Amino acid sequence: MVWFRHAASLLSAVVLLSAAPAAHAQSSSGQVQISYDVPTDAQFQPIYQDLKRRQVLERLQGFLSPLHLPKKLTVRTSQCGAMGIPYQSGAPVTICYELVKHIIDIARQNAKDPDKQALIIYGTFVETALHHIAYAVFDLLNVPILGREDDAADRVAAFTMMQFGDKVAYTAIVGTGTFFQYSKQSWTGSDFASERSPAAQRFYNYLCIAYGGDPLTFQFLAPRPGPSDFPKLSEERAPRCAREYLQVRHAFNLRIMPYVDPAALIKVRASQWLNSDEITAGVK
Repeated sequence: MVWFRHAASLLSAVVLLSAAPAAHAQSSSGQVQISYDVPTDAQFQPIYQDLKRRQVLERLQGFLSPLHLPKKLTVRTSQCGAMGIPYQSGAPVTICYELVKHIIDIARQNAKDPDKQALIIYGTFVETALHHIAYAVFDLLNVPILGREDDAADRVAAFTMMQFGDKVAYTAIVGTGTFFQYSKQSWTGSDFASERSPAAQRFYNYLCIAYGGDPLTFQFLAPRPGPSDFPKLSEERAPRCAREYLQVRHAFNLRIMPYVDPAALIKVRASQWLNSDEITAGVK
């Protein structure tokens, strides 16, 4: 499969699963444990096998290794019977095979180019993982949340994406943004009463964090006349994005950085999270 070929959270192919896999494939490193639950539905078997073969969670585990949590946290992929399972305190962070399949379907239905499909799938998977993990971090570190917890998790996920380096950040942010764009979710009056933000609002929040954190790499998001292949920030929003990024960074430094090992963080940032053939062609 071509999907996940660009992912920062993917490694080269490793030994394939045995013919009779165990019910759980687990790994533990530091405070973050990972688990690939074997799906019972045959349609999710290729997704399960590819995720495990490419060591998606292992690389995510390595990226999170500088974070010292007061309790162990398990991140797993699993068949859920739905596209998502709300995080519960003390429970694993679950990424559902149903959601991964939905991401793949959206990418294939809207993008004919395999590279663009991989960009969408990679970016959205990473966003999904970091968004879900943010809920657990808020819980385990007793981080106070003002406003919607969903919005806070989105901003932390976008901010974390920006720490991968400009090439990986570009792939993650643009892939996620393109998925939001292709999802074409309608926005009705009932969304104002929902605990979750409308997809369109989440889309521009991601773009704003990216532009505010690195206006050079993401200069194509700046307001400008003429048509564009990718949506742009408005003239009213763009000047505020640097301040929005700094707000998230300040909150992150205040509430989460005290639990981060500085020496380990330097090593993580120096790591090559993308192989040369995984870098999106659009990255300069």
